[in-house]
Amino acid sequence: MRGVLLALAMLSGACGHAARSGMPEPLPVTTLLVRNQNFLDMDVFVLRYGQRIRLGMVTGLSTQLFTLRDDIVRSSPELRFELHPIGGRGNPRTETISVQPGDEVELTIPPL
Repeated sequence: MRGVLLALAMLSGACGHAARSGMPEPLPVTTLLVRNQNFLDMDVFVLRYGQRIRLGMVTGLSTQLFTLRDDIVRSSPELRFELHPIGGRGNPRTETISVQPGDEVELTIPPL
């Protein structure tokens, strides 16, 4: 009986180990931290190959963290960000920056 229990314990341990080693590595998360020092709320977009993708909104005088989708970062190594002030004029854009999976990008919107 003791031999059966020992064999069963070894078998279950071997199965559990095989399942863990076959798991894929988690993809690194790429984030954009936006610090809005302006009074106006801002819609934030990422620009990629002429496509404008809305990330969300940052209210005035606040900070918001956005997660960039993996397909956005992997398909284009260079990105630009566009801001749309709600109730304001213009859509300022950032310079083109290189973004790799797992990067933490910070963007500060200055006061007017």
